[in-house]
Formats: sequence, structure tokens, C-alpha cells
Amino acid sequence: MHALTKNNIKTSLKSGFKNKNIRFIIFRYFIYALQFGNSLLIARNLGPYFMGHLGFAMLIIQYVTQINLGIPNALNVKLSSYEGKDYEKQKVFLGNSVLFMSLHSLVILMLAASCFFAEIPIFDKYNFYAYLIIVVSNAVAQNFDLLFIHVFRVKNLLKPITLYQSVTPLLNFLACIFFKQQQLLYAILISQLFSYVLCLIIFLLKTPIKLNLKPNIAVFKELIKTGSALMLYSASFYFIMIVTRTFVSYYYNVSELGYFSFALSFAQASFLALDTITFLIMPKMINRFKHAEGGKALEKMQYIKDNYTLISYLLIFFTILIFPIILYFVPNYANSFKSFALLSLCEALLSGNFGISVLFISHGKERLLGKIALFSFLLNLLLVWIISYNTSAFYFICFAPIGTYIVYTALLGYFYNVAFLNKRSIKSLFSNFDTRLVLPALLLSVAVITDNVILQITAYALVLLFNWKRMKGIAGIASKLIHNPAVFKI
Repeated sequence: MHALTKNNIKTSLKSGFKNKNIRFIIFRYFIYALQFGNSLLIARNLGPYFMGHLGFAMLIIQYVTQINLGIPNALNVKLSSYEGKDYEKQKVFLGNSVLFMSLHSLVILMLAASCFFAEIPIFDKYNFYAYLIIVVSNAVAQNFDLLFIHVFRVKNLLKPITLYQSVTPLLNFLACIFFKQQQLLYAILISQLFSYVLCLIIFLLKTPIKLNLKPNIAVFKELIKTGSALMLYSASFYFIMIVTRTFVSYYYNVSELGYFSFALSFAQASFLALDTITFLIMPKMINRFKHAEGGKALEKMQYIKDNYTLISYLLIFFTILIFPIILYFVPNYANSFKSFALLSLCEALLSGNFGISVLFISHGKERLLGKIALFSFLLNLLLVWIISYNTSAFYFICFAPIGTYIVYTALLGYFYNVAFLNKRSIKSLFSNFDTRLVLPALLLSVAVITDNVILQITAYALVLLFNWKRMKGIAGIASKLIHNPAVFKI
């Protein structure tokens, strides 16, 4: 039996390394380890004050990359839909996406230039004028890179993507060795710009879909139609956290933005392992959901959602458990622990909606998804303003996105029942919540905020008690991913 198990392990390992998608995932996890180390080095060498400056710079980059009219996301949907069916259509959509992004970049650069003639108080607070051009150039280059990332993603060509995802962490690591504080801040921004431009040049040379830069008004309109709906969804959705960070940057001091940025970066980093799988399978999900019969599509969605949600919440419990160990290496960020716990819950609530959101997109219901996201964004804007105006503790602002994501999850569950199951009831508002995971996670968050160790132990006991059988099933899913490369292909 022992020998048989040993042989099975060897067979699984050999099978895994033959699968280019598994090699990609393994390499990504190596990069995540490097990024994790970088995050600690950057946080330690910058200190909370300059970490706040870096957090503000990243905030501006996020603004620019989110107001790109949804063109990268629209291109992803179009390329996925035509994959293996119409190569010429793919060429036209890629070429017109590049033309559109060129016009968008010109407008952004003009706006950046005009900022030098305007006195914006928050820019002075973070000394932003000193590196405005570098930051905006970063955002422009990143927008172009995103277009080609979707091309390689749909074609399942992973080496260029691996390059893109590894150059910046490697350069940041070198920067952390040679620079500290303000010099490190500049080094990080410049290294990012260099890596984005380098990758863009390589993408242009290696693209599997040749560029057709002939303007096509009909394609422009189709990209705008799809992109605007997706932007309404993605921009509204991602602006929930962006606006939350903006209020922290405005109402609280620079160091507190540093604490918040540190907590957010680690909360998001905790879910990077899941993002790799999502990145690989989402084009296939759009393609399969679009062409599957109704019942089969819903069955596939539910299977993906259940397992994805389980892993998301387990990540919360694991990362909150080890975060005090992380603080041992960066003790001056101890004030970020409570915000980290709350932001981790935000990430899990967000991840738990993955399967349903893809189902909406694949069936052309982007506008409905966008309206739900827009309502959620406006709700968050109201909540974050009320909280920031009435409390001096910056971590309390995290309750705004938590409340917003709970409402978003409820609305998504309700409209899923309406659109796909033809059911209308109050119970539908709660259909998208897995109480076996949400309740222990909420209890853990309360325990961290109140510094109650007994409640923390209770939360861990409950999540194990409620989900032990489901946790054992994750191994089977991992085995399927290793042995079946077709899982990642359209």
C-alpha cells in the first residue's frame, strides 16, 4: 500500500510537470513567494510614511486603468467568443482595441499635463507632483499590456504572461536591496515603468493575433457597447475599494494610509493563488457557459462557485492566523492587523460571487451586472463618507465595503434567481450566501476587532466543524487540474 501510494505521488508529479498550465501555476507561486518577500522588504524599507506615498501612487494608477471604458475586458469577451471560430474577427477586434486605447492614452496624458497648472491639495499632501508623470506613464503602459495579456490568455500561451508577471517583482527585489525610503519609492515606480514598456515591446513582437490597425466603426461601436457595460460593472465594482482608499488618503494622515495600504496589499496577496486558477479558466468558462444548455450551465456554475467560495474563506482563516507572524518582521505595521482582518473578509465576499458573475457575462447580461455594481458603488460611497466623517480610527472604514459586498452578494443572488431560475422571492436575497462559511468569518472578524481570543478559537472550531467533509473534496479537484490539461483550454 505504501509503495502504491508512493508510485501514485510520483505519477501525479510527472503528470503535473508535463502540463504547461501546472508549470505556469507553480512558477506563479514562486513569484507570489517573491512578491510576499518584496512586500515585507518594501514595507520595512519605506516605513509607514513613504508606504502611504506609494499607496497613493498605486491609487492613481488604479483610477487610470479602471476608466479605460472597459476595452480590455470587452476584448477578452470578444476573443473568447471567436476563439477557434473566426481568426479575422479576432484581428479586427485587437487592432481596433489598440487604436481605442491610443486615443484614451492621449486624453490621459493631456489631463496629467493640465494637473501641473492646478493646485490640488491632496497632491501636495503626498508630494505627488514630483512623480506624477512617472505614475501616469505607468498606467498608460499597463493599459496596453492588459490588451495583449488577454490575447495570450485566450490562446493559452503562458510564457509571455509569465514574463509580464515576473519582471516587476524581480526589479522590485533589486530596488529593495539598494534603496530605502524616498529613493526606494522612486526606484519602485521607475522599475514598474521599465517592466511595462519592455513587456509591451515583446508582446507586439510575439502576438499570435496580427494587428489590423484599420479603423472599423462597427467594431468600435461593438467594443464600446460591450466595454461600457463591463466597465459599469468592473469600474463600479473595483471603485468600491478604490474610493474607500481615497477616503482614507483624504481624511487620515499619510502613515495611516500606509497602514491601510499594507493591510490591503496582503489581503489581496492572500487571494493571488486563486487568481491564477481564475486567470486560466475564465476564458473557457465564458465560452462554455455561452454555448452550454441552460441546465448544464447552471450546474457547472454552482460547482465552480461552491468550491471557489470554500477555498476563499479557508484562505481568510489561514492568513489571519499567520498575520501576527508577518508583523514580527515589520512590527511598525502592528496598527494594520484589524484592517487586514476586515479587508480579508471583503476579498472573500468578493471571490464568492465569481461563478455567478461569469455566468451573467457569458449570457450577455453585462448591463444588469453593471447596474447591480453601480448601486453597490453608490451605497459604498455613502457608507464610507458617513464612517470617515464620524470616526478617527481608520480601520472602521473597512466596514463600508463589507456592508456593500454583503448587499452586492444579496442582489446578485436575487437577480440570478430572476434571470436564470424564474424565481422571485425574499429568500432569493440569501441564496448566494454560504452560511457555513460566512458566519464563522464574521465571528472571526468581530473577534479580531474586539481582541477576544475565545471568540477567535470558536470561529476556527466552527469553520472546521461545518466544512470538514467539503475540505477533503478539494484534493480531488487539485488532482483533476493536474491530470487533465484540457480543463484550461477553450
